[in-house]
Amino acid sequence: MSEFNICGVDLDDIHAALLEITDEIDRVCKKNNIKYFLSGGSMLGAVRHGGFIPWDDDVDLWMTRKNFKKFKKAIKNDLDKKYFREDYFTNINCPLSIMKIEKKGTRYVEGVFKDTNVGHCIYVDIFPLDNIWLPAYKLQTAILIKLQSVRDFKLRGNGRENASTAKKILYGLMPLNICRALTEFTMRFFNIFPTKRLNQLSHRGRYWPKFIREEIEDLTVIKFEDREYPIPKEYDKMLRECYGDYMKLPPKEAQQPGHDIIECKI
Repeated sequence: MSEFNICGVDLDDIHAALLEITDEIDRVCKKNNIKYFLSGGSMLGAVRHGGFIPWDDDVDLWMTRKNFKKFKKAIKNDLDKKYFREDYFTNINCPLSIMKIEKKGTRYVEGVFKDTNVGHCIYVDIFPLDNIWLPAYKLQTAILIKLQSVRDFKLRGNGRENASTAKKILYGLMPLNICRALTEFTMRFFNIFPTKRLNQLSHRGRYWPKFIREEIEDLTVIKFEDREYPIPKEYDKMLRECYGDYMKLPPKEAQQPGHDIIECKI
């Protein structure tokens, strides 16, 4: 039993459900020769804790855009029917630019998305990594931030209360499918060029390092609970870029689940 719970559900039970979804993603990727690897807090947990960070409440994965496209195609036939894909292509009401693989029959409602018309099931996040060209990076991320604010305005009501009349008209008139198309174009623009670096443009890219391609293409496996999942061999360099002294635990008061889950049923 974990010392943490979410809405009365033991975090160990949540971790078990997350592992089940990750195992299914891993199975599909192995079957179709698709490269993926643990990212963010999941990579950190694998290295520092041998599995989940004890208070973590999700699993995050990275794929290059090429592998991400292969994965989208593969799950059309190979994903077990217990799970489903959700993103803004399968559901235009999704406020983010990433993919979630969710388990049917569960409830996992984040407070920030409680009023959006999405699946609200327990999920694993998959973030594509896109090519970037450093001279254009600030402009690229600025455009994506603006497009995200349009979706947040339309889908979550963010900023409506204090918005100017011009902003209400401009944001209100932009169709979600046009916003999606512009987002995809901006994220994927440099993928036709052999750039040296990649970034998680799909979600808060400006807060993530600009990874060197070779660092993320050479993978190994690492123990994660009683499984093994892929991570880059250069995980130490990547984690230091992301978190600094990553082996140092945060203060006790910060050791809490981070997703503001307001309803949970596994």
